[in-house]
Amino acid sequence: MSYTSLMNYLTLGELASLIKTTVQSALSNDYWIIAEIAKVNYQYNSGHCYIDLVEKQEDTVIAQMRATIWSRNYRKMSSKFQRATGQDLNNGMKILMLAHVTYHEVYGLALNIRDIDPRYTLGEMALKRQQVIDRLVKEGIIDVNKKIIPPQIMQKIAVISSLSAAGYDDFIKKLDGNPYGYRFCHKLFQAYVQGDKAEDSIRSALMKCKRYKDIFDVVVIIRGGGSTVDLHCFDSYLLAKDIALFPLPVLTGIGHERDETVIDRVAHMRLMTPTAVAEFLISRAHVFEERIDALRQKLIIKTNTVLDREKHHMKTLKEHLMRHSTQYLKTSSLSLRNYIHLLQTQAMNSLRTPSINLKAYEGRLKGALQAVIKDKKQRLNELIQMVMIYPKHMVSMKSMTLEQLESKITLLDPINVLKRGYSITYVKGKAIRVTATVNKNDIIHTRLYDGTITSIVETIKEISNDEDE
Repeated sequence: MSYTSLMNYLTLGELASLIKTTVQSALSNDYWIIAEIAKVNYQYNSGHCYIDLVEKQEDTVIAQMRATIWSRNYRKMSSKFQRATGQDLNNGMKILMLAHVTYHEVYGLALNIRDIDPRYTLGEMALKRQQVIDRLVKEGIIDVNKKIIPPQIMQKIAVISSLSAAGYDDFIKKLDGNPYGYRFCHKLFQAYVQGDKAEDSIRSALMKCKRYKDIFDVVVIIRGGGSTVDLHCFDSYLLAKDIALFPLPVLTGIGHERDETVIDRVAHMRLMTPTAVAEFLISRAHVFEERIDALRQKLIIKTNTVLDREKHHMKTLKEHLMRHSTQYLKTSSLSLRNYIHLLQTQAMNSLRTPSINLKAYEGRLKGALQAVIKDKKQRLNELIQMVMIYPKHMVSMKSMTLEQLESKITLLDPINVLKRGYSITYVKGKAIRVTATVNKNDIIHTRLYDGTITSIVETIKEISNDEDE
């Protein structure tokens, strides 16, 4: 009897049919299922859409399954989802779907998606947004950028946007075409502002702006209008943290009036559209100009008031000075006349007084002059004697110094050193100071006082510090 005849067995096809029958009987209903889209593959030829679904727990996939939307349902379902969210089904979205469990003998277990509720996707995005905001609040950084005090006028602007975005074009036209003729300096740091690459792209642009933080007054993040789902990149925690901690004030104008994104919440100021951002910058410059004009008017009024007051004061001082000057001149004139009269009287009295004994003064002056001449002559003789003695003394001192130096030089003369028994050894024309410059079998020349000795090196022995001691 053979081994196979003792067993009951199924072929693979029979097992697959059994599984299919079991699945169809046990899971005959449609189910509302929540899952995340891992991959979307739309077949343009057939019109079918194939989706890989996953469920994650702390970034770990705990369930995975294939799903299919047949072409007869995909167009209707996709149009409905796009009208509600403004975007096609994309990787990373969480969806609530009505699906039927199917099993195929070749392709295995799968879901046949019959409907998708876009309201769940929008709600899931709102929940994630709130979780990010709560985290930023807990970390105490959500209002850090708002606390930055911007300059009164912001003319040097770093713009983060896509060059092809309609919002960027509107922003530049509004800014440069302002009716007041203000000149703004703006530089574009290009970035994607929607799609999967947007978050990393905007963060990279922010890092570039940060390198030039000392040049710019403000950073502006703008884009054109779009759907709510298009804004999911602006709800990123990492991007929001970068903006919250950015050293310059950040303004946002991402073209959506109803929904506030996370970066709108952490930015220094949120404006609805790129045009609104430009209008804000222009109006701030205009307010500054008006403030300057008001201050100028106040300065003019104040200056005129001060000038009028000082003119009145000067006029009063002038009148006062004229009165006092006239009185002073009168008083001085009278006093001068009195002095002239007194001088004339004293002069006449002096002429009548007997003349002073000039001879007595002459004798006293002559005696004082002779004493001075005698003293100066004695001092001159002393100086002459010093002049005659000092050079001889200096010559004597310098001669002694020269003799001492000559003696030292003679002692240091190499010939005299060699006379005392010392020698100088050369190798290749250079004096040997350390053993490291000599090799075995080198020819060396030793210079003595009365001649030279030529030798060949056989051994080299270094003396350590311990041996020297």
